[in-house]
Amino acid sequence: MNETIFMLTTVIALLVVIIGVLLWRYLNSQHELSLKNDTIIREIRENVELRSELERRLAV
Repeated sequence: MNETIFMLTTVIALLVVIIGVLLWRYLNSQHELSLKNDTIIREIRENVELRSELERRLAV
């Protein structure tokens, strides 16, 4: 009986650790994806501003 309880506890603890690691990796990848998206949006805005400036200068 004690051996069964020990095995069950060990399996549950292992599953909790595995789920914790997987959740941490998922949240970390989501954070990195958000940072990349922010960078892309910032670069697009900068390109639009530069294009507008170029068009303005060429029109003069």
